[in-house]
Amino acid sequence: MLFENNTIDIKQLPTQEKLVFEPLKPAYKTILFVNWTVFFIIISLLPFTIDALFEIHLLSWWLIIFYVIILSSYICMLIITQMGFPLKGYALREHDIVYKTGLIYRKNTTVPFNRIQHIEIRQSMIARILGISKIKIFTAGGQGSGLFVHGLSPETAQELKDFLSKTTNQYE
Repeated sequence: MLFENNTIDIKQLPTQEKLVFEPLKPAYKTILFVNWTVFFIIISLLPFTIDALFEIHLLSWWLIIFYVIILSSYICMLIITQMGFPLKGYALREHDIVYKTGLIYRKNTTVPFNRIQHIEIRQSMIARILGISKIKIFTAGGQGSGLFVHGLSPETAQELKDFLSKTTNQYE
């Protein structure tokens, strides 16, 4: 058998721009806001913790600068979260699943069905209260090579898991 390595016309390749992405549930944005709020509350308590533990009395103007930076960072993160949320989504194709995210750093992650090892549905306490789930897709690439699809209703997450499990079994 003769080895061939023919050229592929790049214009014939499928593009992701033509994909129709499913939006995430708006309740996921609430979780992102809650996560940022908790993070910045913890950071804003640092001066009081330092003062209580080490009895270092920070100068008031340092505290003012610190809190201006914290507050402006918090506002920026809320704006970025608000603006970036519509850019998140997922799409199913015949042979793979695609997840897109990012406002500043855009990222599209594609996982072929034949690389999926197993799938989990996860819910944090806040997500359970808000009625959303995320699905974790484990792949054969080792640690960090999987995919999270956030912001799904529990029903959608279960349907997606069932579909991916059934489709993955066809490749075995």
